[in-house]
Amino acid sequence: MDAYERLQRDKKLLLNEDDLPDIDVTQYANTLSSIYFPPYLRVLPPQFSELVGSERKSILDKMRVANPNIDDLGLPKLNNNELALYNGTNQVVDSNENAFANPEIIPKVQVKRANKHAGDRWSLKKLLLGHTGHVTSVAIDPFNAYFVSGSADSTIKIWDLVSGKLQLTLSGHIMAVRDMVISPRHPYLFSVSEDKTVKCWDLEKNVVVRNYHGHLSAVYSVDIHPELDVIVTAGRDSSVRVWDIRTRTPIHVMTGHQGTVNKVRCRSTDPQVISCSMDSTVKTWDLATGKCAKTLTFHSKSVRAFTTFDEELVTASSDGLKKFELQHYAYLQDLQFWEHNSVKEGNLIVNTLCSSDDGTIFGGCDNGNFAFWDWDSGEMITKDVQIPVPGSLDSERGILCSTFDKSGDRLITGNIDKSVRIWNKES
Repeated sequence: MDAYERLQRDKKLLLNEDDLPDIDVTQYANTLSSIYFPPYLRVLPPQFSELVGSERKSILDKMRVANPNIDDLGLPKLNNNELALYNGTNQVVDSNENAFANPEIIPKVQVKRANKHAGDRWSLKKLLLGHTGHVTSVAIDPFNAYFVSGSADSTIKIWDLVSGKLQLTLSGHIMAVRDMVISPRHPYLFSVSEDKTVKCWDLEKNVVVRNYHGHLSAVYSVDIHPELDVIVTAGRDSSVRVWDIRTRTPIHVMTGHQGTVNKVRCRSTDPQVISCSMDSTVKTWDLATGKCAKTLTFHSKSVRAFTTFDEELVTASSDGLKKFELQHYAYLQDLQFWEHNSVKEGNLIVNTLCSSDDGTIFGGCDNGNFAFWDWDSGEMITKDVQIPVPGSLDSERGILCSTFDKSGDRLITGNIDKSVRIWNKES
């Protein structure tokens, strides 16, 4: 006999069908329980409530806070249509702080800083032509006398910063020059190229004096340590390499990125090496051990550029500009970004990011969009769209590289339309 048949049998034995509309459900349930369950399962011992005591609480009871501003579910009440938040000590939390979110991914609440560069205006002063390919890199002389530009035409050109006149053209690479850096302690210029080589140029003799071999593919970025006689390079082989300048010995081959490393920079304080990659991550490296110290995974798109100022870092990707504090690797805020419809127009590719010593940030994009930001507030100072030189295609308005001079009052950009542009600040 199955369970249903047993239930029907018991129903006929205990109840009269005519009395069903007037049945006492409680009495019926007690009658059934007396048949199927023994007494010791139906009755709790008299001392049960005393043994349990008044301290027994459900999960919701434990979540509740003894505060009149907390509702019966343990959530903050609405006061004048404004959400008041409380922590475990019954202290009010700032209303603009999300107390229910993961603190690791919520920016720290910062005091609103004024935009001290709000009145700055930047204007184009010089447009320099001479390269026959895209200008892929620019670097400034530490003494602010000249700057250099590297191009897809495989040449390096040296320009006078004040007059904008071409001083010299260096030839030696056989493919596009992707990045350069001028040493502040030696008369050396270091350049990297898609031909897999790293070259050291003596600027007194204007010749190559050293070659550094080891990269397995195109080299995209180079920087020199501010205090040590080492250079750091990175590129398409996903590695970051540290070289001794004099002996050309590879001190470290630092691996960890899963894609092309777009940029690498050195600092005198920890973290001394920072890199960003097409794998959407930013990594910091321990220069002594050659190991990765920290990986920042806050971006969902490839990170092509970043810049540092004091002890803070700003990274650029198609999903926005993000600021971090370097000592504890804390995420601080998102900077104001361009309004862009990625569905209709595709991803907004930010190719370059640089900052001046007075806290001005410049960013340039593949579609010609560019903007200046105030570092402290994260607000845009001004934005515009670059116009390509006459004779170029409209699609060649993009900006590939940029750098401020040492005064912070000039900006130099390299562009897809083969031009080099010098911008001046008008406060």
